[in-house]
Amino acid sequence: MTDALARPAAPRYGEASVADLLPDLLDTLTAVGGRRLVPLPDTTRAVIVLVVDGLGRRNLDDHLDLAPTLAGAAGPTLDAPFPTTTATSLSCIGTGLAPGEHGITGYSFAVPGDDRPLISLTWSWERQLGGDDAREDVPPESIQTGPTAFDRARDAGVRPVTVLRPEFATSGLTRAGLRGGDIVTATELQPSLDAAIAELTAADRSLVYVHHGDLDTIGHLTGPGSDRWCDELARIDRVLADVRLRLPQDTALVVTADHGMVHVPPENFVELADHPTLLAGVRVLTGDGRARQLHTQPGARDDVLAAWRDHVGDRGHVLTREDAIAAGWFGPIRDEAVRATIGDVLVVADSDVAWVHRDADLFGGRLAGLHAGLTRREVEVPALVLTGRPS
Repeated sequence: MTDALARPAAPRYGEASVADLLPDLLDTLTAVGGRRLVPLPDTTRAVIVLVVDGLGRRNLDDHLDLAPTLAGAAGPTLDAPFPTTTATSLSCIGTGLAPGEHGITGYSFAVPGDDRPLISLTWSWERQLGGDDAREDVPPESIQTGPTAFDRARDAGVRPVTVLRPEFATSGLTRAGLRGGDIVTATELQPSLDAAIAELTAADRSLVYVHHGDLDTIGHLTGPGSDRWCDELARIDRVLADVRLRLPQDTALVVTADHGMVHVPPENFVELADHPTLLAGVRVLTGDGRARQLHTQPGARDDVLAAWRDHVGDRGHVLTREDAIAAGWFGPIRDEAVRATIGDVLVVADSDVAWVHRDADLFGGRLAGLHAGLTRREVEVPALVLTGRPS
């Protein structure tokens, strides 16, 4: 038996993915010729990139009436990577590389020689909250070994700045995918953007990265499109309207995201602890509820593949590591070390379903809003350009 559904297309790595965003903006700042993914005024000498975590293009389009500033902005739609999860996508943005090149291949991934999943978001073993720090066991620089987009910016004479929450300044994920910029700490959206603007005076050309996570948090807890989610979207738009009035005329603010989000109703959670046949032969369970990666015991892969295909049916896609790589889902694979982080069997949701584990997933995985799959609602993100208004 093979996949019950036609497999979704791979993200547009090298063409119009989030990994292409910073290299494209850097080309603009350094006057490198060629096609522009995000058109900016010729006079642009500084770019602020704001990543609004969880602001999918389709999630935004459903509520444009709440976000007039963003509704009036132009820019392309980009593809988040596979899996459409924060740690993987932020690493794509920060490095300018596809997951198979930077090595952060999921919310959690397997480390060769260890049967514990490494949670990439917090760089901890087994659990996002309360897990043991893995930064000494697995230095982030040993996974993501290459230069970041911020390193390349500095080499090109553009000052890179990353505005981060204080607790993220030295995190494993920052060290892996976002290193190389001058770090400035701020907590809320308004102070973060104020800090970004203040940093523009320190160099002739600047590339500033800012991350805002509240919309994603609320979406997880109450669902995308919930009242709280809509209130936060409207608040973000009001902040952007104010910041736009204060942008220098030679500065562009590009608003993007790391992934979209889908609502999963309570009845569509499959609790893996109650389905022992689905975990038979599984050595390490990694990934998200909507993009499970199963690392199997020696000789067990085909049995695991068959059990999951029989269970999933037309609710998603069940395929081998080799098939997922051949389909281009991870982009080019850097080396065997990266290949080993990917599950032997992958289970990717197509409908509003999630396969969760009460002992392995944050809050048991039972969150109203989820992502990680390859539906267009999870993949498509905006890249909207705001520029200062003429005085």
